[in-house]
Amino acid sequence: MAFIKKETANISSEYLTRINEKETEDTQSSRGSLQYNIRCLARYNHKKFSELKERYCPDLSEEIDIGKLEEFTFRINMYMDEYAPDQRDLKEYIRIISTYLTFIAKEPLHPPGMYINENKTIFEKGSLYYCPVKSKHILEEMSLCKYCVCRAIN
Repeated sequence: MAFIKKETANISSEYLTRINEKETEDTQSSRGSLQYNIRCLARYNHKKFSELKERYCPDLSEEIDIGKLEEFTFRINMYMDEYAPDQRDLKEYIRIISTYLTFIAKEPLHPPGMYINENKTIFEKGSLYYCPVKSKHILEEMSLCKYCVCRAIN
């Protein structure tokens, strides 16, 4: 899995600078709003991208189901093609982070503490993560929820 770390070098420094500037913008938005979640996710992604760049990553490919990795990559590429067409840097950035979170760090795709709405958050209890909307979104055709370590709250 060392290849995913090598891919971080393919993300332009200009793009990373723009992301960092957006992350530090001082805007107020209510918990659970789209703007709030975008900023929360941007901070989480930036932190995890930096973590991956600094992490020692021996080749872990023998521990990863290649079929799952290929299906995951296909799904995230389809998602990004739909929601961020013509944004190659963003697509690669999100694919790298999501692959790292899913197959190496084994952490949620969305940050713990992020409000899904005004009163429901993704949270950690002990060493487990829980998502209040996983049971709903996992049913969607190209959902990435089946790969996320979060457990559904029933």
